[in-house]
Amino acid sequence: MIYMATADTTTIRIRTETRDRLKVLAARRGESAGDLVSELVADADEQAALDEIEASFEKIASNPRVLAAYRAESHEIEAGFEASAPEW
Repeated sequence: MIYMATADTTTIRIRTETRDRLKVLAARRGESAGDLVSELVADADEQAALDEIEASFEKIASNPRVLAAYRAESHEIEAGFEASAPEW
């Protein structure tokens, strides 16, 4: 006997209008609503991480003392690599 492993699933409650829009969008993309939700959540999670990184770099760039330390450390690190660190 062969058993196929399946991903765990669950049910979430959303507005009927949202469900309908999700079904239309999934159909347009040729994927299931569940796969689309997974993709949208992964995209949102990645964007949130990128936003946090951007905010951290903006904080560094706004403080001259911290920025100088960042640049000094970046130059030290760059000495061992071909690619350069971003200028802030």
